[in-house]
Amino acid sequence: MSGVTLKHLNKTYSPGTEDAFHAVKGIDLEIRDKEFMVLVGPSGCGKSTTLRMIAGLEEVTEGDLCIGDRKVNDVLPKDWGVGTDLL
Repeated sequence: MSGVTLKHLNKTYSPGTEDAFHAVKGIDLEIRDKEFMVLVGPSGCGKSTTLRMIAGLEEVTEGDLCIGDRKVNDVLPKDWGVGTDLL
């Protein structure tokens, strides 16, 4: 298992357009190996979008998403090596 680190993580939908929506703004978070973390906040604050980026379901617009010491922004989720210890 590895920790997860978010450094200045941002998600913008339709960046560079008139309709751009900045859903996640500059999240910094470190979740250590074997640590349990909960995200709480009001509706629309970016909790689900942040979790979707961590799961590899949304692309990161800016910032770094690291699993262990490896930056995985431009790596396909299937190649992250997550869950391989279960095989």
